[in-house]
Amino acid sequence: MRRRAVPVASILASGVALSALAACGAPVVPRPVGAAKVVASMGTLPPGPPRGIDHLPIPSLDVPWQPPTSSAGDLAPLVEALRGSSRVAVQLGPRLDGPVWRKRVPPVLAALGVTAEVTLLPGAAMGETIAGALPLQRVSDRPPGEPPRWLATGLAPTPKLRTPRSVEAGGDAPVLVVDDAAIDPAAWRALPAAARGSCEAPLQALALGQEQSLAQLEPWLDHADAVLWQVYRAELKALLPGITDGLRGHRSPKPPEDARDPKALREHECGHAMWQWAEHYHRCADAKEPCALAPRVFLVGGAKIAAPEPSVYVPDGCAETVGLDVVQRVRALAREAAEVAADHLDEEWVVLADRLGAITEVHAALEDACEPRRRRFAESDLALARGRLAKIGEALASAEPPRSGQWRFEPDAFHVPGIGPVRSFARYDAGVGSPSTTAVSESRALRQFVLSRAVCRGATSLPLAVALVDPRGDAVRFFGYVYEEELACAELPPAGAVSP
Repeated sequence: MRRRAVPVASILASGVALSALAACGAPVVPRPVGAAKVVASMGTLPPGPPRGIDHLPIPSLDVPWQPPTSSAGDLAPLVEALRGSSRVAVQLGPRLDGPVWRKRVPPVLAALGVTAEVTLLPGAAMGETIAGALPLQRVSDRPPGEPPRWLATGLAPTPKLRTPRSVEAGGDAPVLVVDDAAIDPAAWRALPAAARGSCEAPLQALALGQEQSLAQLEPWLDHADAVLWQVYRAELKALLPGITDGLRGHRSPKPPEDARDPKALREHECGHAMWQWAEHYHRCADAKEPCALAPRVFLVGGAKIAAPEPSVYVPDGCAETVGLDVVQRVRALAREAAEVAADHLDEEWVVLADRLGAITEVHAALEDACEPRRRRFAESDLALARGRLAKIGEALASAEPPRSGQWRFEPDAFHVPGIGPVRSFARYDAGVGSPSTTAVSESRALRQFVLSRAVCRGATSLPLAVALVDPRGDAVRFFGYVYEEELACAELPPAGAVSP
């Protein structure tokens, strides 16, 4: 239900109860016994814009996506090089030459579409099979997002491949050599990264929904900020002088001539810092337009009322030294403005704004879960992750009316890109099970799900080197790098595998 256009709110500031009656007259601010009466004239708070929507225009998040997996290379050219071969001999490097990898090789090749008969040669290092230092030169014309391919410039088979033993074991079959890559780790890390998979589709959908929703909510957000400014400026003009009067003796950066002992010098240092801090708010009170320090609505993880603060350093313990906590008392004015304004704002608009603010949590979860990493995923887990994201999109686009939501006036701080740190005075709690709460909690759960379901996380930074050598033709048909988990990972097929 729409709130009253002119609310009556009781708020508390600096230990003094304020009855902020947002009517045509000016509310009277009770002061301690003996103090002069202060009047904070804020006038009539304006009504908000009419609401023309009951849900946010969020596109479906049921779109194809896959958390990117770091990739060292593309095995498709290897499959092409092996096409037509009736036999292939395989030679594993010293670390790989054991029962695990010997058992892996035939099914890995089969998953890549290689139907040749496989013969396992005695293990040997790649340097005993091909001559020359392993290259780190990539094919330069690969399309964006495609796994890299590597040039085999300077590589050739060693004479050892022509020994009777090798020929007898493998005959004239090409020899597939797989070994740990003997390359400089620093040189490898300096190369451009590559990955399989992308989260571009849901991120684009989120960006489009955020942009379109913001256009729908912009008039109300302007209204909310205007209400906050009207209330806040009235409080600053009425109450700030009384808060900062005790600092007038500390206006000068130089201490008084009679301040010689450490205690007096410390008191002046603190008082001057507080005076500099408060001066920003004096200028704010005199401004006709909303100043940068005025509280306003931020859509970060939901709907919040917050404001940046002056970049003036007030040393710890200054409140006790001066006997006046100016920082906390000025912050209390912003909280009071938040309480009055929050009671004036149409809750149905607030709920929509809160859902729009939840998009930042969805985006942050996707950004983290979609950071390219050494890992693999089972298709069943990818399907579950996509289903979870689709439900988050449904929650953001929900037309459910407000539940038992309420503003929570809890101090907090967070970072806003382009602004920096801000002090939070209120956040909207849409209620348990509400679309906003569901979107935020499910986004965090989705991030955890993706990170926890990843398998075969790479333990080493260097890849395997893979070469296909023709022992009779004196040629290296294929050379490339591939991360170990790209080639063999539990029951998963090789990355980029094709049907036989």
